[in-house]
Amino acid sequence: MKKNIKNASNNPKDPFAHLIPIVDELIQAGNELVHKELFHLDPDGWRCLLRKSIDFDLLERKFNFPEHFELSRKCDSILDTNTWVEIRGGFEER
Repeated sequence: MKKNIKNASNNPKDPFAHLIPIVDELIQAGNELVHKELFHLDPDGWRCLLRKSIDFDLLERKFNFPEHFELSRKCDSILDTNTWVEIRGGFEER
């Protein structure tokens, strides 16, 4: 049974909290963080950077994503267009 990803974080101090299950799943599957923290704030907003490419097949099997999420295999990213929080993969391979 797929898990539903929440539309938004319930914590205004952590606008990325609803994305943590996605990152956790990718890390459990062998991906690694580029930075020590799950999400870091850069000039464009909150981001999670992963060393390996995002396993979109895995995520699509595990989760139901809200309509405002953009899953881009081409850009190797997941973007929540409501909060502009992003998960990006493939930093080891670039």
